Amino acid sequence: MRSRSNSGVKLDSYARMVQQTILRHQDPVTGLLPGSPDQPHAWIRDNVYGIVSVWGLSLAYRKNADRDEDKAKAYELEQSVVKLMRGVLQCIMRQLDKVEKFKYSRSTSDSLHAKYDTRTCAIVVGDDQWGHLQVDATSLFLFYLAQMTASALPGTFIHHTS
Repeated sequence: MRSRSNSGVKLDSYARMVQQTILRHQDPVTGLLPGSPDQPHAWIRDNVYGIVSVWGLSLAYRKNADRDEDKAKAYELEQSVVKLMRGVLQCIMRQLDKVEKFKYSRSTSDSLHAKYDTRTCAIVVGDDQWGHLQVDATSLFLFYLAQMTASALPGTFIHHTS
């Protein structure tokens, strides 16, 4: 049996940290991450920042994959990333009518919500109860969605062929 390289041991240490601090909170159905254990609301910005660290770790495992276990770990991490990104996309897709209205009204009451119920992807506050125009959070999500798709993340949204 081969011993682990120093970088492999470090990656395993990071994987344990990511599991304990991020992935153990991921909803098994929607893939979303709650803001805290007592607040089951998923903020787009927090979810994207959280899952980017998981994606980065999966890329490191993929690059360092000298054992089948490393390839399996990379795949497992990638699937957690895909699940979360699809969950956020599902939340946004439920509001397509608002996007169409916002194009003309530019009213915050017609803008996308920035937080959702972790278990159902439903909006958690009414349109008049929150300043929803958080373009930076939605832009951040779209930016990373494009980056992940361009990197040919397995199981993502568009498959690239060579």
